[in-house]
Amino acid sequence: MRIELGRLTEQPLEASEDIDAGKWDLDSFDVKFIKNIHIDCKFRRSGKDVFAHCSVLTHRLITCSRCLGKYEQEVSQDFNLSYRVSLRSDYLEIDSDLREEVLLNFPMKVLCKPDCRGICPRCGVNLNIEECRCKK
Repeated sequence: MRIELGRLTEQPLEASEDIDAGKWDLDSFDVKFIKNIHIDCKFRRSGKDVFAHCSVLTHRLITCSRCLGKYEQEVSQDFNLSYRVSLRSDYLEIDSDLREEVLLNFPMKVLCKPDCRGICPRCGVNLNIEECRCKK
């Protein structure tokens, strides 16, 4: 997202953008971003500082760390960013900062749901779907 600094005042300026998820190179072995990344931002300028409140909506296909199932998730995240701008700058580019925020907010363990029961270590059945038939 690129904003012309001359358009920014103390009054909030709203901007939206859809970015191809592949351009941000976010995928890992257990997370694949699908569809577009939707960004809504409100920019406000105060002297040499620019403040941005951004909402980022992503859709991702995950492989659960416990049950190994594949699930689609919609994740919405809000970020507050601030910048000190120089008089020589005409534009403010924030894509790399938003990408970094999305990456920093990845969970350590990707789960389909917080109370995922995982798989049986003996027979491999998904305990979220059926009961294990192993002898206790």
